[in-house]
Amino acid sequence: WRFDVLETLDILTGLGIRDERLGDAVELVRSKREAAGCWPLENSFAGKTLVSLERTGRPSKWVTLFALRTLRRLGES
Repeated sequence: WRFDVLETLDILTGLGIRDERLGDAVELVRSKREAAGCWPLENSFAGKTLVSLERTGRPSKWVTLFALRTLRRLGES
């Protein structure tokens, strides 16, 4: 099975959960931010889906959207 820290944080913050125990996960998400302000796509389903929208290792619009939304919910940016 696959565990995605950002996906889990997005779900928890979407449910209104704010807890200091999320600190390590939040720091991990923050640490992945590139100098240009985007987050890269680290893993993909390439070869498992019909269409590949983004390339692994490149800045990702979707990952950046989820990261910014999650951090905003936590009062950060």
